[in-house]
Amino acid sequence: MTKKPFFSIVIPTYNRASDLQFALYCIFQQGFSDFEIIISDNCSADDTRAVVAKLKNEKIRYFRNNKNVDFAQSAKKAIRYAKGEYVFLHSDDDFLLYSDSLQEIYNEIIKTSAGYVRLNYICLSPDKKRLFHFKVNKPFVGNKHLPPFLKNKEILSFILASDPYFITGIIFKNNLPAGIGAFYADPAPWIEILFYVTEKFGACFIAKRNVVASWSRWQIDKNGGNRFYSLRNEKLKSESYFNAVQKKIDKKEYRIFLHNQLMLMFVNLLPVIKVVVGNKNMLELSKRIRLLDQTMKKSFVYWTYLIGALILPGFFLKFVKNTYLYIYIRLSKVDNEKEIINRLKELKFGFLHARGNISKSKD
Repeated sequence: MTKKPFFSIVIPTYNRASDLQFALYCIFQQGFSDFEIIISDNCSADDTRAVVAKLKNEKIRYFRNNKNVDFAQSAKKAIRYAKGEYVFLHSDDDFLLYSDSLQEIYNEIIKTSAGYVRLNYICLSPDKKRLFHFKVNKPFVGNKHLPPFLKNKEILSFILASDPYFITGIIFKNNLPAGIGAFYADPAPWIEILFYVTEKFGACFIAKRNVVASWSRWQIDKNGGNRFYSLRNEKLKSESYFNAVQKKIDKKEYRIFLHNQLMLMFVNLLPVIKVVVGNKNMLELSKRIRLLDQTMKKSFVYWTYLIGALILPGFFLKFVKNTYLYIYIRLSKVDNEKEIINRLKELKFGFLHARGNISKSKD
C-alpha cells in the first residue's frame, strides 16, 4: 500500500498559467518533500493544461472541470481529491516564501497535533514592487495555540481572528466524517471543516509570514460579474456561511456575529460594491442586508455608507478606492522588509533560470 503524503497541497486554478508556474516553482524549492500537489483546473481557457503537462512530475495530480463552475464548488471538488494527512489550501497566484516553510509548518503540527493550522502572510502589490500588510483580523502577535474540546464560542473567536477567508495557508487535518466538507459558503466554503477539526484536535496560528499573497488582479471586471457581491436566488452568497455558524452558537451570539460580519463584508464596502456591480445590484444587496439584520434599519453607519454610495458618482468612487489602496500600500510598514525583498529577488532569479524544469529545481 502506498504511503500517504503528509501534505496535499490543493490548488484550485483558473486562467493563471504563469502565476501557477511560479507557485509550483516555490513549492518544489522546499526541502521538505513529503507532499502531493492537487491542481484543480476550473476549465481554464489559457495554457494551464499544457504548462502542467510539461512538468511530468509524479507529485502532481491534475484534474480539469468539464465546465467553469463557481469557486466554492471547484474548491469542494479539489479537496475531495486530496490523499494527504493534511490538506494545504493554496491559491494559484500566491507562493511560499522560504525553502524551509513546509518543514517549519510540519514541525509545528507535530508539536501541537493541531487539526487547523493558519499561516500568516504578507501581500505583494500588483506591480510586484511593494510589500504591505492587509489587516483582516489576525490580532495575534506570535504563534497561538488553541487546545481541543473548547466551547463553540471560543472556537469561532479563534477561527475569525485567524482570517478564514484568504485561501492560501489554510491547513486542516484530512480526517473528516461523512457530512463534513466544503460547501457553497462564500467567503469560507471550508467553515464546517475548520469547526470540526478545531474542536476535535485544536488549532494553531503560525505568525511567521511563510506566504506571499499576490494581488494579481487589481481591477475587477464590472461586466464579468462578481462571485461575492451579487445575489443568488435573491440571497447573499455568504448566507450559507452565516447559517453554518448559526448552528454552532446561541441566538444572542449569532446576532452579534451576523451584524459584525455584515458590517465588515458589505456595509463598510458599499461604495466599492457600487463600483464593482453597479447601483441596481448594490441596492438589491443592501435591501437583503436589512432583511437579515433588522437593526440596520436604524443604523447611522449603514445609511451613511448607502446614501454616500448612491450620491457619489461611480468614477469618483473608483478613483477614491484606487487612491486609498495606493496610499495604503505605500504607507504600510513591513517587518524584515529588506530580508523579504532579497528573498523575492532570489526566487525570481531562480525561476527565470529554471522555467523549463521548475519541478526539479533546487535552492
